[in-house]
Amino acid sequence: MLTETQIATLRTAVMAEPTLDTARVTGDDYAIAAWCNAVASPDYKVWNTTTPTATIGDAITWGNLTPVDTPDGTATFTNRALAAQAKQLNLQILIQGRETLSSGRSNIRAGLQDALTDLPTGTSGALRSGGWPAVKSIIQRNATNAEKILTSGAGTATTPSTLVFEGQVTPNEASLLR
Repeated sequence: MLTETQIATLRTAVMAEPTLDTARVTGDDYAIAAWCNAVASPDYKVWNTTTPTATIGDAITWGNLTPVDTPDGTATFTNRALAAQAKQLNLQILIQGRETLSSGRSNIRAGLQDALTDLPTGTSGALRSGGWPAVKSIIQRNATNAEKILTSGAGTATTPSTLVFEGQVTPNEASLLR
């Protein structure tokens, strides 16, 4: 359900959109709704509000979460293993027992990034990735025209925007936009 402010913002965009001239004049609210619900072009990236944990799990490079070095009993190895284990535990806390993850929340994304970045698990403690670039890619999507208009930010794959409105504009709502 759109708020009055969102309706006013969308109305401005609809009135300025030349491809909707005929739809506005003829009262074709289905065409206006279809334009609002179409994927924005060029692409405008937003964070998913939620992402299935199975999808996130498929993007993780699980083999990089454990040290490749053979345990040698030194404090150095133990410290590296404990650092890796702490990141594993954070990841476990985030995804275990959940069907979806609130990937639209900045603190959840920060937790994923921390758990999947700079793992001291390579040879002699070299830092490795647990798959953060792949996970970051799957927790974002292309916005619709309405979602793009009602959010702000860069909207790029590097810096997706956070959704303010998510969903479909109905023909009834579209009638308020002309």
